[in-house]
Amino acid sequence: MDIQAALNTPHIRVKLIAAIHFILTVFALEGYWLPSAYQFYNLIYILTLFWAIHDKESTDAVHIASVVNGASFLFDLIAIIGHFPSVGGIFSVVFAIFNLALRPFTLLLLHRELTERGGSMSFGAGRSGDNPTSYEDIDRPHQSFSPGV
Repeated sequence: MDIQAALNTPHIRVKLIAAIHFILTVFALEGYWLPSAYQFYNLIYILTLFWAIHDKESTDAVHIASVVNGASFLFDLIAIIGHFPSVGGIFSVVFAIFNLALRPFTLLLLHRELTERGGSMSFGAGRSGDNPTSYEDIDRPHQSFSPGV
């Protein structure tokens, strides 16, 4: 399968993102220098991607995965700068930097997935759930109006 066709296929796109980040995270964790928080937030990110794969119609899953990915970019930057090894661990450093470099691109792919599912990246307070509807008062029965009587 062509990589461009895979990136344009909605459900394969999220599976590809999850597989790539999983592999890069595993190889980055081979070193001793990363804090345990690196493993924690990458696990949360992979779990949200699995949720987006499982629930193919949900915009919430992709939205949360995008938010976690954006936060993970900052956390990766802090972890790499703050805990960069002075000796050894170059193999895991390379994979941690690749993982960091791929995060903006996967954020764009998740944004494309979110728009194809009908969602948006806005954090509006009035938005809740996948299908917002107008308010319907259930205490009062619906009255139909027929003019001319």
